[in-house]
Amino acid sequence: MGSDLDAALGATAALDATATQQPVAIASGAELPAGLRLGHFQISKKLGAGGMGEVYLATDLALDRPVALKVLPAGASSGTARDRMVREARAQARVMHTNVAHIYFIGEDTGRLYFAMEYVTGETLADCTAKGPLPAEKALAIIHDAVLGLREAQRSGFTHRDVKPSNLMVDGHGVVKVLDFGLAAGAPEHAETGAPVAQTTLAGTPLYMAPEQARGEPIDFRADIYALGATLFQLVTGRPPFQAQTAAELRTLHESAARPTLPRGTLPRMQSSAVDALIRTMMAAKPDDRFASYDDLLRAIELASTQYTRPAGFWVRSIAQAIDLLTVLLVLIIVRGLLFGGGEVPMGLYGIPILALYELVLIGRWGGTLGTAMFELEVVAVDTGGKPGWGRALRRTAVMFGPLMLVGWLLGVLSAADAPQILHTSASLLYAVIVIATVLHLLAASMRTSGKRTTWDHVAGTMVRYRR
Repeated sequence: MGSDLDAALGATAALDATATQQPVAIASGAELPAGLRLGHFQISKKLGAGGMGEVYLATDLALDRPVALKVLPAGASSGTARDRMVREARAQARVMHTNVAHIYFIGEDTGRLYFAMEYVTGETLADCTAKGPLPAEKALAIIHDAVLGLREAQRSGFTHRDVKPSNLMVDGHGVVKVLDFGLAAGAPEHAETGAPVAQTTLAGTPLYMAPEQARGEPIDFRADIYALGATLFQLVTGRPPFQAQTAAELRTLHESAARPTLPRGTLPRMQSSAVDALIRTMMAAKPDDRFASYDDLLRAIELASTQYTRPAGFWVRSIAQAIDLLTVLLVLIIVRGLLFGGGEVPMGLYGIPILALYELVLIGRWGGTLGTAMFELEVVAVDTGGKPGWGRALRRTAVMFGPLMLVGWLLGVLSAADAPQILHTSASLLYAVIVIATVLHLLAASMRTSGKRTTWDHVAGTMVRYRR
C-alpha cells in the first residue's frame, strides 16, 4: 500500500499535493471559454485546477450571484472520478456551517459533471504562509474557526482527510472557510455511531497526514486534528513540521520522529510553551494521545490564546487577594467582638485558616471570591474552562495556604507554652519568609510562566483569568 502511495506522488513537489492510492487519469480538455453556460451558470474565468477538477468563476443566472463552479474535465463523466466528485458535493452540502464553503447545486451539461459552491474571495493559508509566518494570535484564531467547521463535519458523519493550508481559506471578511471535501470519508450514519471510518482508498497529503491514515487504517476526526496541528505549526513557523524527499521518509517521520518544537524566538516566550504543548498533543503519533473531542481542542486553543483567555497578572491578583484578606479581617473583628470580648486574636492561628476556608468555599462553589469578582476575574479548570469544583479548590487552597497555616499553628503553640523567645522569633521569621516567598513566586509566575500559573494553580489544574 505504501509503495502505491509513493508511486502516486512522483516528484518532491507533489508532497504538498493531495495523493490517492489509485490515481485517476483525467483527460485534460481545453479550458472552458468565458461566456459558456453549464445549466444556469455562465463561465467568467478559470480560477484554478487540481487532480479532481477545474474551478471557474461563474454567474448564477437564476439568482444573479457569483459562484465557484467545479467542473469534472471532459472524458471523466463516469467511473471513480465521477463518484468521488458526487461524494464531495453531497458531503460538503450536508455540512451547513459558517466555516465551511457551501454547496448550492450539482448538475450535468454537455457530458460535464459540475457543482456550484460559495465563491470565497480571499486567500488560502498556503498563500498566506508563502509570505511568511503568521502572528500566533492570528494563527490560533484561524485554527479555532477551522475546528468549528470540522466539528460540524464530524457531527454530520464525515472526516475531511485532507486538511492542509491550501484547503483552508480566509475570506475578505476574515472568516475561515474549510474547502474541498473531495476525500471526505464517512456517511451521515457515522454521526450516530462515532465509529472509525474504513478507508476504501488511501488518500491525503503526506506533509500533513496522520500516521494511521498513511497506514490505511480506519480513521476518525482525530486524523483531521493531527493535520490541523501540522497546519498550525506551519502557520507560526512558515514551514511544515516534517520535511523529506519522499513520501516514505515523511511517513516514517510522522510515525516515529520526536514531535517538532517551535524554534526559539518564533513566539513570545510565555506563549511559546503553551502553543508547543498544543501542537504536540494535536500531533501525537497515537490517536488516543490526541484530544478526545473537538470541544477539548477548542478549550485548549482558547487557553493558549490571549484573544480568548487573558490570564490575570501579578498586580490584579495581589489586589484581589488583599481585598479578600481585608474581608476576612472584618470577619475576625466581628468574631473578636462577639466571642473574645474585644481581645486580641492571633492572625496566624485564626486569620489564615479562615481565609483559606473562605477561598475554598467560594472558589469551589462559584469559581471566584469577592476580590476576583471586583476585577472581573475567575478561577477555572484548565482542562474544561469551567468552575474548578471542590477537589481542585481543596488542592489549590492546601498548597497556597498550607505552609502558613502550619507555621501559624506553631506560633500559637509556642505562645501558649510560653516557649523561649528565640523559638517564637524564629517561627515569626519563618512566617514572614513564607509570605514573601509566596508573593515573589506569584510575581515570577506572572512574568515567566505560560498562563501566569503558580505552583498551586499547576497542582490544582487551575488558572486565574479575566471573565470573557
